[in-house]
Amino acid sequence: MFILASDYDGTLSRGGISAEVRARIAEFRAAGNLFGIVTGRDYWMYETVQEAELAIDFILAMNGAMLIATDGADAGRILHFEQQKNDGCIRGIAEHVGLRYGYEVSTVLCRERVTFHAKYPDGLGPDGTKKWTPLDEADRIPLFTQMNTRCKTDEDARRCVAEINRTWGKTVNALQNGVCIDIPPAGIDKGEGVARYADAMGVPHENVYCAGDNMNDYAMVSRFHGLAVENAVPELKAAAEGVFEDVGEMIRKIMG
Repeated sequence: MFILASDYDGTLSRGGISAEVRARIAEFRAAGNLFGIVTGRDYWMYETVQEAELAIDFILAMNGAMLIATDGADAGRILHFEQQKNDGCIRGIAEHVGLRYGYEVSTVLCRERVTFHAKYPDGLGPDGTKKWTPLDEADRIPLFTQMNTRCKTDEDARRCVAEINRTWGKTVNALQNGVCIDIPPAGIDKGEGVARYADAMGVPHENVYCAGDNMNDYAMVSRFHGLAVENAVPELKAAAEGVFEDVGEMIRKIMG
């Protein structure tokens, strides 16, 4: 049995998922293998999969922090999710990103999302309407599953990731995804999420393949048999065992 764990945006879906790729996924699963999505998105990735009518075996959301069932009576059920204690990092990161880079920070509490903007600490936008949660409420959140933010450029995002990890690295693990930044708990990344899933399913790590396109995929691509799509960033291509046109071509390689 093999596992193929694929990033979604920019890897599996690039303006949609072709009929040929869908057919290859179905062939892979029919042979007794497991195919799933590993994404920086939150729980509602499940709805995207349903709307796309995509038959898969699992979703690892929020960079591996949450495992969602996709089939049978358990479909849509959260099978596992990580929570991190808030040691002041929510407010600290919101202030850092908002004041230095000018962007909001969204905090995921399992399924619920709360958003703060340090430039508007009362939660009111420039027009006086409520757009964010008041910053003072950040300290009242005991646990979180992931934070998300972004920057204007890839270089700003790279710099911001380094700053967050340098200051709050004992609590969180900031990951760059282009101009976007995903911030799961410390010790959590896509590679760790896939490893835990493989162990739970009894699949040896040498039978695990991972596909991606951006830097938040690096941990899984470098840890397992890593596969990159043609549009992947150079660092990911360098870490991968091969570069492919799409996920369908990857499946052809795996199945021989």
